[in-house]
Amino acid sequence: MNKGRKWIIISSVSMLILSALTIFFIVLKHGESDMRKLYQGYYDLGLWLIVIWQIVIVVICIFLWTRVFRNVPGSALYIGRTMSLVLTCIAVIFLAGKWLYLVFDRDYGEIVKEQDGYMLVMETDSDDEPSYSIWHSDGAFYRRFAGNVGYAADSVAEGVFYTYVNGFKDNPGVSAEIADDDENSKEKKAEYELLNRYIKFAEDSFLKFQRGLSWEEKECADNLIGTVQVPIISENGMQDMSWFCDDICEWVEECLDEIPYDDAPWLYKEIVVAVPSVSKSFDLSQYISAGYNKATLYEGLYDFIDKELTTAEYPLQNKNYGMLGIMEGDGDDDYIAGIEPDCSYTTKDGSVYGMVPVDRAAGSSYYSLYAYKNGKPTLVNIDPFGGSGGEAYWITFIDDTNLGFACLTYNGGDDALLFRTEDGGKSFLQVNYPSGKVKLSDDSIYNPFTIPEKIWAEDGDLYMLVGQSPYSGDYYSEELEKHPSGLYVSHDDGMSFEYIGEQ
Repeated sequence: MNKGRKWIIISSVSMLILSALTIFFIVLKHGESDMRKLYQGYYDLGLWLIVIWQIVIVVICIFLWTRVFRNVPGSALYIGRTMSLVLTCIAVIFLAGKWLYLVFDRDYGEIVKEQDGYMLVMETDSDDEPSYSIWHSDGAFYRRFAGNVGYAADSVAEGVFYTYVNGFKDNPGVSAEIADDDENSKEKKAEYELLNRYIKFAEDSFLKFQRGLSWEEKECADNLIGTVQVPIISENGMQDMSWFCDDICEWVEECLDEIPYDDAPWLYKEIVVAVPSVSKSFDLSQYISAGYNKATLYEGLYDFIDKELTTAEYPLQNKNYGMLGIMEGDGDDDYIAGIEPDCSYTTKDGSVYGMVPVDRAAGSSYYSLYAYKNGKPTLVNIDPFGGSGGEAYWITFIDDTNLGFACLTYNGGDDALLFRTEDGGKSFLQVNYPSGKVKLSDDSIYNPFTIPEKIWAEDGDLYMLVGQSPYSGDYYSEELEKHPSGLYVSHDDGMSFEYIGEQ
């Protein structure tokens, strides 16, 4: 074998290996957006591939210069060599740009939330406008599950994020199991096709509502298959029932347009609504069997969720809550001591419990609860709001006992979440309360009372005053001649509340 042939074989094998490694790297990067989250080893692989390709291109240029164009006569020699040099420079500069892009790429975006391997990542454009995507650790690198889940609305993006954390996943459909001698095989096959068509359409159309949708297989006596897939819709723990009910009504309407009720009534027998305390089945058929009417379905769904949302199905652990006491700690965190709490509660002996902002992203703050004695902070709870961001509005403890409440506003201050603790702030649980139910002219039900303002004890019960949003609360009571607040009472130490009326 002469040297020329040997050189060609070695070069060809090297090029094949290099090309295979490059294809492997491209496959790893497939589906990623501008913000890549590959591990360091894959970054190194990409960098080395770019360097090697630069060397290969320079070698090819030298080969063209010294061999290919060596015997080219006249001006063609200079034209050929010039073109090879220019193309080589362009290719090297292009790869150098990719090399720099890969180096700086890892700094793109900001992880706003991270839980159970999922990450909510915020990216900003040239105008500092945020957009959000959801990522998950997938083997050796991070895979983007969903992009553009919210623009400038961090509360929407957070809602989508938690649907993934709480089990959002596509239903792969149902495999048909039909015996060849089954006399109803044709009807069963048609039912399987309807069921899988319903699942696919339901998931595709539900995505735009940015809520959690999962499935549960249940027995069904109304079809030949014997089972049905029931949708489980997550309420996500937000006090936004009007929006939530409207989303479900619109979704049901779209499903009925795709598969009419009369074609497969067993598909619409029920849906399951998952609220923070429980998951309950809602009889959908009674509202659509005689014809779809949005106002009727909306009101029935609203009443159902309003009842279940405020059901106190949490265990009462300790009726004797004991007096509030600061945990012993070193109390020498100078950094925390220099941060002013956004809201605080002062006990009769002068101790202070404060919600301290420890992080901020996309217009929302994230808090830790500290107790201060003689000005020295001691950590009580590193994440009292369970990963939720917003603005800490207030915190209080009932008569200086371990029973306390805190309020976190979100959505620019238009809405708020209520949290309850019975161990002095070491742990918090979100508590919901029923709607004030003001009916509008379009038959939708409106809850004007969205911002809890205070909670106090009186005659053995707890009372809560809930105000309107300072930005969009425009409900006016002609009877009271003012913009009222809603008054609530709790007979179980704040596990649940009943609506009393306007005040």
